[in-house]
Amino acid sequence: MTEEPRELLNLVVSDFREMHPNRMENFCCTGGGGAMSMSEYTPQRLKSAKIKADQLKATGADTVVTSCHNCVDGLSDLIKHYKLNMKVTQLVNLVSNALIIPAKVVAPAGKVPVLAPYTIMIVDDDPDALEYISALLGDHGAKTITVNDGNEVLKMVKQHQPDLVTLDISMPGKDGGQVLVDLRHDPETEAVKVCIITGRPELRRLIYDRPVRPPEGYLDKPVDEEKLLTNVRKILELSHVDSAVKA
Repeated sequence: MTEEPRELLNLVVSDFREMHPNRMENFCCTGGGGAMSMSEYTPQRLKSAKIKADQLKATGADTVVTSCHNCVDGLSDLIKHYKLNMKVTQLVNLVSNALIIPAKVVAPAGKVPVLAPYTIMIVDDDPDALEYISALLGDHGAKTITVNDGNEVLKMVKQHQPDLVTLDISMPGKDGGQVLVDLRHDPETEAVKVCIITGRPELRRLIYDRPVRPPEGYLDKPVDEEKLLTNVRKILELSHVDSAVKA
């Protein structure tokens, strides 16, 4: 299971960074899991873990996440040994913390709508989806731009410089996976934030198997209003309080 934990991480953290290599090609977290129970192998295990320490350091992250208790111990050992400025936590802890939902803060009368300072480009070949998402984000103050052809996205992003692009996967012209690669490879667009919105979750690997930075968000269709707004706020790094008063 490689994609499900990543889907959860992208929902509960604001800056998820992949290690490279990752998924099935990643390196052992403990430098030899079986050696964890044999203290006489600790020096050799920590020496083997140097490659993992370098991999962690390269992410620049302050937390490494695992779902394996054995890996928690091994990662804690190598982080201490190699003096990395990181901590270890389990995915279940992040998810349980995220389940505590803060009360919504309603913007006082006269305040700027949540998304008013932002431009969002919606890319989809379905006219109903374009109209719905555009209207929903526009109702919350965003300036929206719609594009229905993958071949036009790179040009339009350069022209309008949106803060966020919502991107369908299956489209005429270039599919969403290739559009993402084009955006990441172009110096003018590589920093743009992307949220995948697709009705074909079986195509998810077309996105996450690409050798580029993954999208900042992911949603399945049909689009739920609250989930869309929550993901947009997360991607744009807006809390309920901050977004209510952002001018």
